[in-house]
Amino acid sequence: AISARLAYNWRSDFLLTVRDVIVPFAPIMNEATGQLDGSLFYTVNPKMKIGVQGVNLLNETTMTSQVLNDELLKTGRSWFMNDRRYTFVVRASF
Repeated sequence: AISARLAYNWRSDFLLTVRDVIVPFAPIMNEATGQLDGSLFYTVNPKMKIGVQGVNLLNETTMTSQVLNDELLKTGRSWFMNDRRYTFVVRASF
């Protein structure tokens, strides 16, 4: 038997810190981002499966921003490229 799974996870903006160490009193926000993950498995027998898993299939970049004023005007602060990752998996039960 073959099983497949796709999952899209979304995280809206959230506060990382209320006070940055580089620019005092400036909050740092993590911007909203989504990530698509997936897996494909083949059941060899009732006790063994083989498959492949993929993480961050859309190659999303995580961005943080710095709040500049009381009107919540923001500017980009840092960007993190997490890359796609693929894993070959063997699952066995004894």
